[in-house]
Amino acid sequence: MFITTHAVLGALIAQHLPNNPFAALVLGVASHFVSDIIPHGDTKIYKNYLSGKSVKSSVAYVTIDGILTTLFVLFLFNLGLGDARLAITMGIVGGVLPDLLVGIYEVFHIKSLSWFHRLHFFFHNMISEQYDMTFASGFAMQVMFLSGLLSLLV
Repeated sequence: MFITTHAVLGALIAQHLPNNPFAALVLGVASHFVSDIIPHGDTKIYKNYLSGKSVKSSVAYVTIDGILTTLFVLFLFNLGLGDARLAITMGIVGGVLPDLLVGIYEVFHIKSLSWFHRLHFFFHNMISEQYDMTFASGFAMQVMFLSGLLSLLV
């Protein structure tokens, strides 16, 4: 999933837990793994990244997604979140943390994160390893999913 989608999902969950930032963090992490089970068209991008075929385009994809996530967070916090600010922050952190840890593992090859990398891709590849969609279809599906989530959030 897009990092932005994980962030929005974490914020949406946290919105219902305004006084429990720890639960928002934990449920944000859980939502990441559950939503990654849904095939979303990026399996080929990751395989090409690993093989060295399209490292630049993979990095560009993640960079653009990271910038969009940052813009979403800035937009969200300009809405005035009142007492839910900490919980929503923790929900967003929980939603994006698994991808951040995978990225740290990929770049720095930290052995103590290898178990987490395997766990992440266990969920990510649960269905998509056999039934993935094209990147274009996955992109369209995620834009629709993201639009639906945003309509519930704002």
